[in-house]
Amino acid sequence: MTMSNRFAKDSAEILLQKFQAGHVDRRGFLTALAALGLGVTLRPSTGNAAENEIVLCNWGGVAVDAFQEAFGGPFTAQTGMKLVIDGAGPALGSVRTMVDSGNVIWDVMDNGLIDARVLATGNYVEPIDYSIVDKNKVPNFAQEFGVGNYAFANVLFHNKKATGADTLTDWRDFFDFEKFPGKRTMCKWIQGQLEVVLLADGVAPENLYPLDVDRAFAKLQPHLDKIIFWEGGAQSQQLFRDGEVVMGNIWHTRAKLLVQENSDYAITWNQNTLLVSAWSVPKGNPAGKKVFEFINSALDPEPQITLLRLMGNGPTNPAAEALMTDEDRVFNPTSGTNTTGQVLVDPAWYAAHEAEVQNKFLDLIAT
Repeated sequence: MTMSNRFAKDSAEILLQKFQAGHVDRRGFLTALAALGLGVTLRPSTGNAAENEIVLCNWGGVAVDAFQEAFGGPFTAQTGMKLVIDGAGPALGSVRTMVDSGNVIWDVMDNGLIDARVLATGNYVEPIDYSIVDKNKVPNFAQEFGVGNYAFANVLFHNKKATGADTLTDWRDFFDFEKFPGKRTMCKWIQGQLEVVLLADGVAPENLYPLDVDRAFAKLQPHLDKIIFWEGGAQSQQLFRDGEVVMGNIWHTRAKLLVQENSDYAITWNQNTLLVSAWSVPKGNPAGKKVFEFINSALDPEPQITLLRLMGNGPTNPAAEALMTDEDRVFNPTSGTNTTGQVLVDPAWYAAHEAEVQNKFLDLIAT
């Protein structure tokens, strides 16, 4: 499972918790699910799609009727096509097996720009048809084999009381254990992690790629006993609640929840690392070119704004900015001052190197 996959599942978990706590009404819940593209299918994951339907694969966990009410209905009204959701999860191995067997049952997948590049190297995904998909909706995230549907960030986050500082400057503060004593936390999955280590070591944002892995490991190694590595978003949040850490590199959505529940916490947006989830199309998808009509509609700003307001996932469509309130912009990773010093995680580098470097990273932090 890649970082985009983990974040998608974490977003669904946050939404469900807010719905169960009464912080989100049913209409908002359904609309957000639609924007995320989450759901479970009513039919088994076998056979080919009907001619008048689009089958979308995501990481599931919610009822398909919720998705249909919020997003499938409008799409059907616009195109006459039905949207069916398969919540099996578009794991890379599953996509490869499906395409190799010639039994492709999905039309579109919510994975990531990195995943799309990895699959493209083996000819497992179709190029996005930009004669149907308006790339001007997402000019910064329209790539050959994937198109960005929402963004999320890793941010520098701290407890103001524990550190004695209302604000931090950048990732150099993360490694200043003399000035800011106490344990830190980082993610054990490398996307957006090695970048901040190198920034702290003096590498300029524009010079990060290709990542100097040896330099990052050398910077990190002396401090491993003072860093707790989290696996999922809920764990990163709980580490702060329990007082186990004073500072960390966590997803901005989890940081938002902590700030909203306790004024002792603060986000430093400077030098955040931005990752982009994406729609991609498996090779030989049953609906053919019709899938791009769905992708085009899914890039509209309205559902992205709904997602931002409920969970903090950043819009990839710049037109969404005009629909935002000042309150929306506070926690949006793609708005205004939140993009100062921002690093866009490079899909090309990770597609080529992630598997090897991830294993080395796990070996390092296990020592």
